[in-house]
This record gives sequence, structure tokens and C-alpha cells, in this order.
Amino acid sequence: MNLRDYPRRTYAIDQFTQPQNTELEGRSFYFVMDDGYDYELNVTGKDTVEWNYAGEEPKKATYQCLKSDDTTYMLDFELEEFIDTPNRVNHLFIIDLEQRLVTMAVCKIGTNPVFPYLVSSKYIFGAIQVEGMPLPFKRHVFTADMVGTSVQWHWNTDMQTRHNYYTTSFYRITSPAAMADPEPARGERQTHVLPTSDEVAQYIKIKDNLYLFSLCEDKMERALRDENPMFRANDMKFLQNYDRMYHVGRTFGSVNRDLEKGSAGIVRCYLSFGAFGHPIKLNDDFLNEPNPYAP
Repeated sequence: MNLRDYPRRTYAIDQFTQPQNTELEGRSFYFVMDDGYDYELNVTGKDTVEWNYAGEEPKKATYQCLKSDDTTYMLDFELEEFIDTPNRVNHLFIIDLEQRLVTMAVCKIGTNPVFPYLVSSKYIFGAIQVEGMPLPFKRHVFTADMVGTSVQWHWNTDMQTRHNYYTTSFYRITSPAAMADPEPARGERQTHVLPTSDEVAQYIKIKDNLYLFSLCEDKMERALRDENPMFRANDMKFLQNYDRMYHVGRTFGSVNRDLEKGSAGIVRCYLSFGAFGHPIKLNDDFLNEPNPYAP
């Protein structure tokens, strides 16, 4: 068979996703969190966990887990009691075994009465309690390290996006095709509605050359809500490894699966993804374009 002619589906952002990582199976963790609400996590199976805040009864969930380096994991799950409701909740952990640190993100849909698909994220830093060892004093932290960095990410054999991490509150996105012709590109990347290609973002340093980059399609949802776009305010969290130039991550939000049929079928969006990257130089016109959301 000529593999060049092999029929293949149109790949989405999950083509380069790692297989589910099960290395934490059988392990139990006690997270001492800086907000005062300690958290227990028991990885009971290849995709099952029990979890609880300290002093409460354990609950069950189905998790997904990806690995960004030899000792750092991104593990997350949806709270089962809310999966089939408009008020879904996701707990995400960056489990850093090397430094015995943890970052937790509590992500919720349905907290905004005007924009019900928006996802809110609350970040809590903490440490992993290990018997016989003192708790680490250091923590993962919000950072400006990535400011000024530009990367082209390869999501599948056909799709690449170019990110510029230009402030600690926003990032800017385009594509190779959009950059080829700056004038048409401006309208293309704005989808003829969005005033800019900027979107809200957060940056957390896990360790040298390893960062948690997080974005939510907040501005897109606010601008395009009445047009009922395909993706509705998805929250995407990327654990980016700049030594190996790849990232792993997950998206949590809502998607209109029936858009092409002319109906508004909003369904749950929750999947893992991966991509390979390389640094790039973006043109000055794109980098210096004003951000209308910033004062």
C-alpha cells in the first residue's frame, strides 16, 4: 500500500495527543493548599480517582492525565454530579513530583448570568505532603517569563497556529496563512467581528522552561455570542515544555456540534490535546497592533 494515498479523517487538535498516562495509578496524594482547604486525591485506576477536601467524604470521578516531563503531570476531571447540568465544574492539577508542588485550577461554567457559557478559573497553589519530609516553602507562581515569546504550534498535519505571548494578561494568535498577506489577514483573523486577535490569558511558572499557559475564549464569546459560533468560551490549559518544544493540555467548555446543519446543538466539550512547536519571528505590524481591551 502507498501510505501517501491512505484515506484519513480530517484531524482536529487531538492528533498529537499523548496516550492516557497511568503512571500515577495506585498513588494517593495529600495537597496542602495555600487557601486553607487541603485536598486528598487517590488515583484508584487507569482512569478513575477518588477525591475530597480534607474532612469530607470521598467522591468518584473519571480523570484524564498527560505528562509534560519525567516528573510533572497534568491530571484533571469533571465533577460527576455536574456533568449533565449547565453548571459544570472541572478540577485540574499540575502535579510536580520533583519539587513536591501542586497547582490546582477550579474551572466552572455557568457563573456569569449574562454569558452562561463563559468559564471561570480560580488558581490555588500548594505543596505535596510527604511523610518524614518538611513541606516545601517555594510555590509555582504567576510569571512574566514568557512575555515576548512567539511560537508556531503544529496541531496536526494540516493546522498550525502562531502564538505571541505579549503581556501577562493577554496573548495574540494568528496562522501562517493569515500572516502571508497582512491586509486580508486582518479581517480573517478578526472573523469580521472581533476587533482584535487578542484573548485573555494567564501564565504560571512550574519550573525552568516549563509553564502552565491558560486561555479562555472570553472575548470571542462576548463578541460572537449572537452569531452562535462553533466554539463557545472554551477554557484551554497548556502545559508547555520549552526544553522539548511541545505542549500537552485539555479544553473544557461547550461546542455547537450541529452548526453545519443549521441548528444550535450546544454540547459538552472536554478533550485532551497536544502539539509540537518551534520559535518564530512575527512581523512588527502584527506584534504592534493595538489591543482594544487594554486601557
